[in-house]
Amino acid sequence: MRIQTQRFGTLVLDQEQLFLFPQGLFGMESLRDWALLPDFENPSVAWLQSASRGDRALPLISPRAFFPDYRVQVPNRDLTSLHIKPDAEIYVLTTLSADSRGLVTNLRAPILINLGRRLGCQVVSETDLPIRQPIGHSEADLQSTILSALPKAA
Repeated sequence: MRIQTQRFGTLVLDQEQLFLFPQGLFGMESLRDWALLPDFENPSVAWLQSASRGDRALPLISPRAFFPDYRVQVPNRDLTSLHIKPDAEIYVLTTLSADSRGLVTNLRAPILINLGRRLGCQVVSETDLPIRQPIGHSEADLQSTILSALPKAA
């Protein structure tokens, strides 16, 4: 599959690179096929690129890299869509955006990815975590990589 993207130019993706999000993502429910791409300039960041919309790419981080005590509590009904087995390798990632404080991440609605099954979903945590948690100790290169690509939040 070939896709023209705003961020990465032309990408050639095969099925093994795609993840199915059966319910889509919040605000993008109709977009179900996504590629998880590394950011070669900054290993702290990955990108979730829509396979059907070249203008949709989300910067992601592992929240535990910035918040070691981060734990997400997810309702079982949300986990069933990932077909999780006891030995499943699940990635927990959170989206990045920018506001007047700098970079912030959404700890309340993480993205879960089952690597083995190539399935993903975005969930709302059962705990009262912040939607816009500042990343206070982010590195300068993380800032420059992300801030240049993000619209300012109101």
